Amino acid sequence: QAYNCLIHFYKRMSGLYCGPRVLAQAVGKVAGWGFKQEVIKHSVGTCLMQRTNSSSSTVLEHSKVKFDRLLDRSTIYHLDQFSAKSPTPVSIKGMLEQAWQPTQEQSFKYITKEIPIRLANMIMELQMMPRALSVQPQFQEIVFQYIQSFKDLSEFSIATFNPDTNDRFVSILKEIRLRHIDTVPVMAAAIQGMMADDLDGKMAQKNIQYCLNRLFLNRISIHLLISLYKAVYASHKHQVSQLININETPDYSLIFGAIDPNCDIISIAMEAYDDAAIMCDREYQHHPELEIEGRDITNRNMKVEEVRMSYLPNHLHHIFFEIFKNAMRATVEHARKKNLSELPAVKCVVSKSEGDISIRVSDLGGGISREMVDKLFQYHFTSAGNKDGNVVSSGSGGLESQSHPMHGLGYGLPLSRLYARYFQGDLDMVSMHGLGSDVYIYLKALSDDAKESLPKYSIRAADKLHKNKKKISDWTK
Repeated sequence: QAYNCLIHFYKRMSGLYCGPRVLAQAVGKVAGWGFKQEVIKHSVGTCLMQRTNSSSSTVLEHSKVKFDRLLDRSTIYHLDQFSAKSPTPVSIKGMLEQAWQPTQEQSFKYITKEIPIRLANMIMELQMMPRALSVQPQFQEIVFQYIQSFKDLSEFSIATFNPDTNDRFVSILKEIRLRHIDTVPVMAAAIQGMMADDLDGKMAQKNIQYCLNRLFLNRISIHLLISLYKAVYASHKHQVSQLININETPDYSLIFGAIDPNCDIISIAMEAYDDAAIMCDREYQHHPELEIEGRDITNRNMKVEEVRMSYLPNHLHHIFFEIFKNAMRATVEHARKKNLSELPAVKCVVSKSEGDISIRVSDLGGGISREMVDKLFQYHFTSAGNKDGNVVSSGSGGLESQSHPMHGLGYGLPLSRLYARYFQGDLDMVSMHGLGSDVYIYLKALSDDAKESLPKYSIRAADKLHKNKKKISDWTK
């Protein structure tokens, strides 16, 4: 009877392989077995054998690598173990404290367990995606890359720290960093393919948003951990001068990987504005000027030339770059429409209070309607209209690359909001249609408060990806 229940459950999965622990839990509930490891192995093995012989489409059947080569017994076991654990969020202060340790051993113990946990959680979610997405070859590529990275790191979770092991571990981290460098454009292509195909089970826009937010936030967190560990490794190898352009003697007050303990927000904003201006000049042959000021509310609301905090310059640059780029485009196009002789300036105010850094970027670019504001934070949506070929291409150097068009990609603002929310901040827009827009960025001023916000796998989280029913409105329109 238990075996028949297992078969019945498996058929209801509609071609999805949802991962060993999920299957084991469901089978255990049906048959009353509990969660012993031998039951997990047995249930997973049975389902995998049936899935291999099935004619239905799955991610792994469509791949060039055979299923049994990707998920051997050892990988299944480790995937089950690590996906059962929740990621451990770390604050910016905590990351810096790890970097300041006299040896890498403590960081090694943390990161060799934490990155596999984050990878395993994301693998489990990816394998729960609807079939309309899972059959896309670009999606399969992402799954295979995550599995390969997980397999590469599994052996280090029980390894003893020593110089040789550490050297090998850093080499693997570099490979993983390069392996996932194109996750954003590849996933974008998979989503586009899903929407173009005439298949049942397409994901609703809110589910796409939920899926991509979690995937990209997971990717951001893993890349940051890798960057931090590589920088500390280099400092212990007396190679800091090659990374941050100082003398051979390590100076732990300077940048560790992606974190700057003394990051000046105003200077980062000005650099991002200059980069956006290059793209604007290329597109429109001119650009609006920037008026920027800083205020310190903790010191009698005084105007200041610098506003400093412990933060990630790359994340800030990405946020500012996208916001300035949008403000410039809107300003130039609105000025042309109104036949203005001069371009109104884009204004930026950076304000520091006891607990927060608040930033406002204002433009007089005509604004957008209220109905459009929320859509601006949806992936693939753009107020500029999609031009032919305006897609994020693999190997193009990221969204800030000069090889991309100035607008029309539809990933800038959603990812900017993710970067802001990653350390408990936020990003919002208020627009006055016909006049202009204000974008507000909120960041935690204290490094101890700036703690990672991470996706955690669960049955409930995976279930959200399959709910496409529209809620019936109980309000008049």
